[in-house]
Amino acid sequence: MKRKTTITLTIAALLGLAGVLYAGATFFSPDRDPQGQTGPIGVAASQTGLFATDYCTATGVPLRNINSIDCQGNATLLAQIPTTPGCEEMYMAIAPLQSLAAGFVPRDIFITHGPMIYQLRPPAPITLFATIPDPGCSPDHTGITFDHTGPPGIFGNKMILTCIDGSVWTVDGTGQPSVTNIANVTFNGQGLEIEGPAVVPLSFGGPHAGQLWVANENYPGVAPPGALHTIGPPPTYTVTLNVVSYNGAESVQVIPDTLCRFCPPTGGVHFQAITLYNFGQGPGIYQYVPLDFATLGGQLLVTSENGIGTSSVKFDVPTQTYVTSFFDNLAGAAFEGSTFVDCDVPSPTPTPSPTATATATATFTPTPTATATATATATSTPTPTPTVTPTTCGTAFVIGDLDAVVGNHVTFWGAQWWRLNHLSGGTAPASFKGFANCTNPNPPTCGGTWISDPGNSSHPPATVPADMTVIVSSLITKSGQIESGNIPMMVTIHTDPGYEPNPGHAGTGTVTAVVCQGARPQHRPAPRPR
Repeated sequence: MKRKTTITLTIAALLGLAGVLYAGATFFSPDRDPQGQTGPIGVAASQTGLFATDYCTATGVPLRNINSIDCQGNATLLAQIPTTPGCEEMYMAIAPLQSLAAGFVPRDIFITHGPMIYQLRPPAPITLFATIPDPGCSPDHTGITFDHTGPPGIFGNKMILTCIDGSVWTVDGTGQPSVTNIANVTFNGQGLEIEGPAVVPLSFGGPHAGQLWVANENYPGVAPPGALHTIGPPPTYTVTLNVVSYNGAESVQVIPDTLCRFCPPTGGVHFQAITLYNFGQGPGIYQYVPLDFATLGGQLLVTSENGIGTSSVKFDVPTQTYVTSFFDNLAGAAFEGSTFVDCDVPSPTPTPSPTATATATATFTPTPTATATATATATSTPTPTPTVTPTTCGTAFVIGDLDAVVGNHVTFWGAQWWRLNHLSGGTAPASFKGFANCTNPNPPTCGGTWISDPGNSSHPPATVPADMTVIVSSLITKSGQIESGNIPMMVTIHTDPGYEPNPGHAGTGTVTAVVCQGARPQHRPAPRPR
């Protein structure tokens, strides 16, 4: 975001007042800075959480707020990051399930502050996770995303960061985070102000599918300035400038083929931070619904900070070019961070509430508040992009890889799972009892990963079939309250009688067949608890 946008935004506002530009965004949250003046700058969402970073601090206060937004749009202070008083751009992302492959813990929230990357795992306090060794990354503007492709991921399912000086970095989450410079985006020897990155899947099509796309709002190589550039996959990371010209390009988002809602079944699927806005309901968070993305699944969404609105980008096969189509605009608004609800962030396992004996008390049932629905004008009836509701996770029992031999009698569930199962990558955490309650992919397969909650809080099934397929893991680690493991192999088990979901009643059986088997993994040190 540049501070000198007054003329451009004023012109756009006049166009808006003339009735030229309005579309499907609806106001969702009045999330403001402590002065109540500016809206948020960064935003990230899963099906169960929506988070935003303030653009400005309270006057003279060296702390910037990170807020949690509830299903009604109410903002609550979640954490604060030490900073210089004033206004700065801090963007954010949530670690998806795929990031397990790079050593991350899914559901962790990461926030950029110049060269510093902070980690938030509520209710634990915010901590400094990694530092980019580049002074040119200061003071702000650092973009962040995760590689959702694969498995295996094109960029290793790592965190990807972009800096205001044009440098691009990958970060893994194992042990001491490894921060690696993979590319530098320059024009005539000068670093370009890149942000809003996204790894675009191979299914997008064209010569730049399967690459990292970045936005550059003031790219000087075209008029008016602004473009999307790409960074190719490893090992070369080839930089291509101006793949798509777009005035004031602010960020790139991949439109999911399958959309998920925040607070399903009625919540939004895409959220846009509007930092400055003198019309309508003012700055805050605006939302879009599935109908807004009908027929657009698999395309890109690019926002502009120069008042021309948001457009979709697709590869046009007949012309063999990337083309843009107008999507929406809030005339006069400063579009900043935006996010689709990430279907790949696993939902936390619900904790059963104790049953209470209540005295007779009148219960107030609130009247639902109507939500404005976008009205679309079309010459044909499009097929809406499908939506899904939780959960996106698969489940399965687990045994150790050294025990996964046809004919072996094994324990797939029980209080002593860690003693009775043997893993080539080392002993499993004692808290793991044998059930993985969130696998990637769903259903699990060789080469995937899984996470789980400790003990019987993983909520294993009440019964098991006579024959079932189980995961084989060679490495299981624990970080905080999250246990995670790999899937180098899967086998079938003929189960014995006696299983119960209480770990005191072990689940046992005999391995009868190998379902799939990948290459033996090369184990890295387990992540240190943070």
